[in-house]
Amino acid sequence: MNRKSLTLTAALATTAAVTAGLTVLPSASAAPNTTTPAKPATTTPTKPGTAPYLPLSVAKKVSDIAMHKGIEKGYPVSVTVVDRDGVVINQQRADTATGATVQVSFEKAYAAAGFQTPTADLQNAAKTSPGFTYIPGFSILPGGVPITLDGHIIGGIGVSGAPTGELDADFANAALNTLN
Repeated sequence: MNRKSLTLTAALATTAAVTAGLTVLPSASAAPNTTTPAKPATTTPTKPGTAPYLPLSVAKKVSDIAMHKGIEKGYPVSVTVVDRDGVVINQQRADTATGATVQVSFEKAYAAAGFQTPTADLQNAAKTSPGFTYIPGFSILPGGVPITLDGHIIGGIGVSGAPTGELDADFANAALNTLN
């Protein structure tokens, strides 16, 4: 059987199961339900919109500062800022930065937010756990730093394009230090 036939067979089986289940549901004219409904599970109440997040204005600010720090030192860099889920909020590329720096800055920011630690620390950890080097979409080169608010990771910043990752990390940290 090919994939198309398997998919069709699965869809038909699912439809048959749902139809069979509907035929045994009580109708509206059946006797009323006299059982008391179960109480919902007790959980910690969470108000909508109370999770810390990284506003666009802050993402732009740290991105601008990191970019300026790089250019000030004579290095055309790319800067990416992601939210806690690794989604790009802001991304910039200096006029003469190479195209590769854009993707690398994203991968650094993504790794810093995802692992909740600076990418320089991940590079050190890879010396004893080389699996870090094989995770698609993550860069463990220095230059990625998590962004925190009240002890919560709210995003990550990645800088790429300076001659060393340590310089990239310096530009990212300089930008984050302006938030304090």
